[in-house]
Amino acid sequence: MFARIVRYFQEARAELARVTWPTREQIVEGTQAVLLFAAAMMVILGLYDLLFRFLIGLLR
Repeated sequence: MFARIVRYFQEARAELARVTWPTREQIVEGTQAVLLFAAAMMVILGLYDLLFRFLIGLLR
């Protein structure tokens, strides 16, 4: 049983050695894209909120 656990971790380590990890530049670019998208969605949802708040205010 112990040998199977050791073999599992050895194989996992070997697999991780074969992975092509992203460069620091790729990570920074991906992070910037996610943050830009999140900021854009915050603005869009905020504008929708203002619009619907105004429209509901007209109904009262």
